[in-house]
Amino acid sequence: MRFFRTHRYSGAWLPVGDARGITRLKVEATLRAALSDPAGKLEVDRSGPRWVGTREIGLSYAHDEDTVFLVWTQDGCAVGVDLESANRRPRHPVTELATRFFHRSESDALEKLPEALQIEAFLNLWLKKEAVAKLTRKGLVYSLPLSLADQAAFEFEEPALLPDGKRAVLAFYKK
Repeated sequence: MRFFRTHRYSGAWLPVGDARGITRLKVEATLRAALSDPAGKLEVDRSGPRWVGTREIGLSYAHDEDTVFLVWTQDGCAVGVDLESANRRPRHPVTELATRFFHRSESDALEKLPEALQIEAFLNLWLKKEAVAKLTRKGLVYSLPLSLADQAAFEFEEPALLPDGKRAVLAFYKK
């Protein structure tokens, strides 16, 4: 487990190995310890996770095959996060996926890129859209078709500290 803190958020990288079923338990235990809130409880429903305890925090987490990326804000500001393995490759052509799920301006821009850059650009955009889905708590159905270039409400940050082979992005509402 690795903890980190910035001026904006705190967080932890949690190894989970093949035991993804215990992810929620690990997140809850980590938050109890980090927040010094032994009675606090992690609640997760269709709109995402929230902390019920002595502190009001903004909370988001994402996981891949073996790692959980947990982020919280001390001031209660909303945060959304997504995590992917750096070597992830979509099963379908990214231009087909973009045409199907993304805003037309984004899929058009992706098609204009050289083929060698399309996968990376697609995955970076997907990370941002997943983070927005968690931030807004409206889900992918809401965030995928929106053009993020037209959305002045969001700002994105890449964490400075990443485990090997991971990429992640955090979404915040602009103040």
